[in-house]
Amino acid sequence: MSASAPPEARCRYAVRLAAVVTLAVACTACGAYSTRSRTARDIRTVYVPFFENGTAEPDLDIAVTEGIVRSLIDDNTLKVVDEDRADAVLEGRIVRFENRPYSFDPDLNAQEYRVVIEIRATLYNRRTSKPIFEDRRFSGNATYFVEPIEGQNTFEDAKAQVVELITDRILSLTVQDW
Repeated sequence: MSASAPPEARCRYAVRLAAVVTLAVACTACGAYSTRSRTARDIRTVYVPFFENGTAEPDLDIAVTEGIVRSLIDDNTLKVVDEDRADAVLEGRIVRFENRPYSFDPDLNAQEYRVVIEIRATLYNRRTSKPIFEDRRFSGNATYFVEPIEGQNTFEDAKAQVVELITDRILSLTVQDW
């Protein structure tokens, strides 16, 4: 539309252009959303036994297992049930926990540490005993300062942040289309 066109024509053109853009955005958004289940049709329930803790970090198995169960419950795609009623079983093992220096001051004293956690997990169909995914590796890391700094992670914050990151990744793989 040229700048020399009458104002009424430019206004109609702008309204039409806005309508076309709105329709295009609406159509694109409709394609991104679906009411279709994100899981296999025969998997509606899942059992999550306590993950094994193959590390020296105490209670990490409790934090990881509770995080996964909480994520599954919050997501509400699969219902968490006891083993004899489950369509699938999600089991795993914590294979690595590290708490290592990450940054140093000029005197080479550690100022910041990095927490690293790695988990191996398997989800299998209980009825067929076939894996949906098997021995998948999930890992994450977060940092914290030795001297507490307001608004920054503590050791416990960093550990919780990594557990949440890993449980989100496990949830994503668990409830996606297989």
